[in-house]
Amino acid sequence: MARISVACVQLEARDLGQAEEALGRALERVDEAGRYRPEIILLPECTYPAYYLHAREAYHRSRLRSTEEILRRFGEKARQHRAYIALGLARLAPSGRLCNSIAFLNPEGEILGFYDKIFLWHFDGEWFEPGSALPIFDLPFGRVGLMICADGRMPEIARALALQGAQLILDATALVTSIGTPEARTNPQVLYMLPARAMENRVWIAVANKVGMEADSVLYCGRSGVIAPDGQYRAMGSPDREEIVLAEVDLEMASGPRIRPASDPLLTAPIEDLPVVQKLQELIPPNDLYVRMGLLQLRPYPVAAEWIQRIATLGEILIRQGASILVVSGPPSPSDPSTLHALEALSARWPCGLVVPFLEEGENRSGRLALYLLDRGRWIGRYRGSEQGDSPVYSLRGWTVGVLLDSDGWAPEIARGAMLRGAELLVWWVSAAEPPLYVLARTRADENRVFVALAAPPGEAGGVASAVFDPLGQPLATGVPGVEHGLFVSLFRPLTRHKEMAPGSHVVFSRRPEIFQGLLG
Repeated sequence: MARISVACVQLEARDLGQAEEALGRALERVDEAGRYRPEIILLPECTYPAYYLHAREAYHRSRLRSTEEILRRFGEKARQHRAYIALGLARLAPSGRLCNSIAFLNPEGEILGFYDKIFLWHFDGEWFEPGSALPIFDLPFGRVGLMICADGRMPEIARALALQGAQLILDATALVTSIGTPEARTNPQVLYMLPARAMENRVWIAVANKVGMEADSVLYCGRSGVIAPDGQYRAMGSPDREEIVLAEVDLEMASGPRIRPASDPLLTAPIEDLPVVQKLQELIPPNDLYVRMGLLQLRPYPVAAEWIQRIATLGEILIRQGASILVVSGPPSPSDPSTLHALEALSARWPCGLVVPFLEEGENRSGRLALYLLDRGRWIGRYRGSEQGDSPVYSLRGWTVGVLLDSDGWAPEIARGAMLRGAELLVWWVSAAEPPLYVLARTRADENRVFVALAAPPGEAGGVASAVFDPLGQPLATGVPGVEHGLFVSLFRPLTRHKEMAPGSHVVFSRRPEIFQGLLG
């Protein structure tokens, strides 16, 4: 059976002192979900007793039911409705550790296993201890993995699950928002990060979230849902009310990671050995706080001389506006040694770095695409794609620049490896822009806290074109679809040093490389 039904239970948040109310309401909502006869029922993160525990001592002082009793109650519901239940709860493990967990129950009410949250978020770390395992559950209809909320911001977690064969990832969440107006409440994971996880791994992701406010300070955005392997929501809940979000899931659509690059040993290297650690400790001189980047969004030029002239004309305009790095998007012109000489001559007279696509002549004369980096007439490097084993990171005008070529951006490992090598700006050259690339580019920027320039041709009017995103995943500039023109944008370098997503949740220092050995293949 490849088609199953998943019910995501969206619950009203309740404080630690309302744990009994939270339990009763969750059981009622499971009964409501069970009437639809789903194969899987998913509940939010820390459904019991609460997400915000105030302090470890507050948890121990509270008169809470034991984990065993909670599991017995939900096990009865699993048997009653003949469904698998994934339940988020704060639990005392046998070791005495307090864990933010998912308990996974089968239709007989038996415990299949637990998953403990790995990437602790903000105050999580004050009372929870992180997990260290990524279990996969073989069910009669397919393979299922589990993750919890902020785990979705750490690309290695969903990737490791997908590489173990997960077709569906159940994500118990407590996704917060800072937007008071209900209809505007959302979260980066809802908007683009979880769709990116689904697309890059070609898996289904089901999300159960909370609504309302907890501890008079933690506001949730709701929007529980089910995301298909194409990154599209098949169902999404409201931002402000309890409900059951249902979707049919065709597990045959989950075909696994779209791109599987060569192993990068840096992904599992000890944190203290990473080049980015040294980069984060370096002071930025006051005169280097900004880099001004110009992006030349060009259409195809069948004649190399015309292509060079257009680069020269538009490049001069952007340099006069202050650009110190120029990125050329759009397809390269047919190239020969004279084209190389012309690019060198341009670079020699310009006070800026240049990133430009180039068609190298191959053995069968078909041409192989590469990205060339030049500075004042000197060749800094060339990048022909991850499969060629070229370095993805170069020093250009004092900035550490990572480069991605076409399908490279679909693999989170490549961008991640560039950031771990100290990249502050990722230039992702694509042969054509499409909406999913915007989702991926925003995610690459946010999850690595780097700038991302999506260098694309103009495309068609009404479509999408080039774009530049800041380290928070926000668009700084977008190209005009269907129009050849230049984009000028100022990049504030200190943002690339701010890699703490929330207090205690750091893109580099909160990674758990020892867990990700499976990424080496």
